[in-house]
Amino acid sequence: MEIPNVNHTRKGLFSVGGVDVAIDGSWLVIFALVVGGLALGYFPTVDPGRAAASYWLISVVVALLFFVSILLHELAHAWVSNRFGVEVKRITLFIFGGAAQLSAEPADPRTELEIAIAGPLTSLGLGLVFGAAAWGLGEAGSLEAASAGARYLAYANVAVALFNSLPGLPLDGGRIARSIFWRRSRDFRGATIRAAEWGKVVAGGLMGFGALDALLGNLIGGLWFVLIGSFLRTAAEASRREALVDRSLQGLTVADLMVSAPQVVEAEESVAGAVERQFLHHGFGGFPVMDDGRPIGILSLREVRACPRHERPQRRVREIMRATEASVIVSPADAIATALRRMSEADCSRLLVIENGRLLGLITRSRIASVLHARRLLEGDGA
Repeated sequence: MEIPNVNHTRKGLFSVGGVDVAIDGSWLVIFALVVGGLALGYFPTVDPGRAAASYWLISVVVALLFFVSILLHELAHAWVSNRFGVEVKRITLFIFGGAAQLSAEPADPRTELEIAIAGPLTSLGLGLVFGAAAWGLGEAGSLEAASAGARYLAYANVAVALFNSLPGLPLDGGRIARSIFWRRSRDFRGATIRAAEWGKVVAGGLMGFGALDALLGNLIGGLWFVLIGSFLRTAAEASRREALVDRSLQGLTVADLMVSAPQVVEAEESVAGAVERQFLHHGFGGFPVMDDGRPIGILSLREVRACPRHERPQRRVREIMRATEASVIVSPADAIATALRRMSEADCSRLLVIENGRLLGLITRSRIASVLHARRLLEGDGA
């Protein structure tokens, strides 16, 4: 699944093959629902007569295996993506599944197709594996609970594959559709917009089905489809807007919009001094931090506000700044779309423009937004 503008500044829970895996708090909601549904409904129905504790225990095991399956689905995207040089450093598991966060867009439609299809194929493969396990355990005769658990996992993985294959962003099927549109039009952004519009249609269909299902008596199931559809519609619209922004800013580089020779703060200056001399005087939201002529970080209002007021006279800027790292640096030749993506990934509103270790300028979200607004007004006027 592709979720635009996902913040991945927080450290993941663990790492698999160099890919950081994070678990969103919303994941606990679906985990609890899956465990509860299995322990209170599924297993007592397919294997009656057991103690309640045994139902809960096997339900937890099956739910964990289900989320391992989701993780493998996303890792398949990541591994294929990394093989094509489109680096994936992080996967986030959340309430509706998972998302592998690509560092850049694929270079061509074929790469997009192969990355997108890897997830559903993995889920289908897992469905076959669990299906075979269910058959084998069923043949053993005395392992009905284990067989039922494997059968559930087989159905669940096939359902994940089919659901993700629906032809609209942000689903894998939407990325497959985008690769086809892209191949025909040779316009990635136009293909993204079209696939996102298909995604909104798919989301509307899910919401309509859910509403009808609820009216026919399946209230919980129906509301669940409405919730999923609402989430997908929001994500599809976000993908569409992101593509429109990229198209509007096409051709512009960081060098075109950066603030050259920006105001800076010194690493050894007190936080209180930086506030008085720069933030209150100039009114900007952040400044590059310099140490002996070298850029070593960014000091923004966020870091200043996190430092208690009474500590600011004693604390040095270098103690609270955000240190220079790849996520907060761009090159002057980078596209504006690259800068916006990096801001979103790093959860910051400004980036250092550095070349050969030298600070050339600062690029800010507000500056990009101003130019985007002006372009939209002029394009609307037919200019």
